[in-house]
Amino acid sequence: MTTLEQARRAAYDLSPTVRQQAALHLGTHADASVTPELVSLLVAEPDFFVRETLTWAVVRHPDAALPHLVAALGSAPDARVQVLHALSKIQAPEAVGHILPFADDEDPAVARKAWWALGRTGTPEAAPALLPHLGTGEEEHRRELARAFEQLGEPGVAGLSEALTSDDAEVRGHAAQALVLVGDPAGRPAAPALARMAQVDEQENALVALEALAALDHPGVRPALEQLRDGADRFRAMTAQWLLADREERGLGTAP
Repeated sequence: MTTLEQARRAAYDLSPTVRQQAALHLGTHADASVTPELVSLLVAEPDFFVRETLTWAVVRHPDAALPHLVAALGSAPDARVQVLHALSKIQAPEAVGHILPFADDEDPAVARKAWWALGRTGTPEAAPALLPHLGTGEEEHRRELARAFEQLGEPGVAGLSEALTSDDAEVRGHAAQALVLVGDPAGRPAAPALARMAQVDEQENALVALEALAALDHPGVRPALEQLRDGADRFRAMTAQWLLADREERGLGTAP
């Protein structure tokens, strides 16, 4: 039978398979006292699969791991993505202040992982760090930011609603995409801004706004869709008509 001491020695083996088995054993059987060593192993580990197992082992003891992960953000620059990944799993609000600087990191992979970690905390302090990145970057960059807002939920909705009125069409569209992911019920406060955007914005943005709007169980959604259905714009009218029928099938907003 493998002992904890044997597993600790095996965690430094040349074979990734042996290291992964050791990490699994330590994560399963060791107490929190081994967490500092596991964090050290994590930041030095070159193999992706071993890092994932070490991350699992580290976050098994979140309270013990948190200070060591925070320290590693400043002392192990090459491991920032993995450390942020571990912090995203812990979801500790007290880590937000340490993660915030990395939301603007020049390395896109680091920035994206910081967004995810911030979103996972669900704290209002995360929103101001995410909002300035709306409408920027390539498609992957935008998708990851939207997913971070999805994780953040309600604390990000006010800022996203305001972004729907931006002078920049890219920002408006990206904010609407994020609200599609946020969905109901967290996204309900955005209903008036989404309805306005669906009425006046360019067709591509209007379609995204309609998608986000129609998913909300909010009393203002049905009147907004009916107004569009009865309007002169054929694209908006047809889309609104289909969305009204779909909402009725799902039992959303059927009361006048």
